[in-house]
Amino acid sequence: MFEIRKCTRPDCGLRLPINTTIHCGDFCPRCGAPLNRVVTPIQAPQFGVRGRPTRRVRVLLDNIRSAYNTGAIFRTADGVGVEHLYLCGITPNPRDNTAVQKTALGAEVLLPWSAHPDACALGQDLRDAGYKIIALETAPRAVSIFDADSRLVGLGPLLLVVGNEKAGVDPGLLELSDLVLALPMVGSKASLNAAVAFGVAAYRLSFM
Repeated sequence: MFEIRKCTRPDCGLRLPINTTIHCGDFCPRCGAPLNRVVTPIQAPQFGVRGRPTRRVRVLLDNIRSAYNTGAIFRTADGVGVEHLYLCGITPNPRDNTAVQKTALGAEVLLPWSAHPDACALGQDLRDAGYKIIALETAPRAVSIFDADSRLVGLGPLLLVVGNEKAGVDPGLLELSDLVLALPMVGSKASLNAAVAFGVAAYRLSFM
């Protein structure tokens, strides 16, 4: 149960939600002044908008370094309906790394996953099993994900590949890929955070 409270100190005025089941929230976390309840108790939402993916998608994480990126991808993958998450190379897994668990918020228990030492060998096996490989990468042959609708029609089940935050997708996986997709960038940076980029691509591919 949450309440909206506001600091009574005029030069602070911090307004924030307080979870009353965890702590009383009587004093401002910024300046220490007393907090007043300004909105009647509200219940935290338990369910989002329900949907059903229009395409089967599995995901291969190729040597993701960050446990926090991996955990965030777990949570998004569960939300978008990914069938399976393959953790390859040095990608941390929730069994061995508590930071993954912390960021995944339980999605690591709900979503099927497995660990594999060689992403290229796994990619070949999945390709042989009928999966079309889609790499998310800023490579020369990349196509904007928003211009690729016609190329994705009729492809069937997809394996979405997300690569290392610095090195990108393994060249061996790029050679196996049926399509390389990129997110258009407007600002000065060349790419997005791996977990953020995955979220955009996963929802686009699953619900288009």
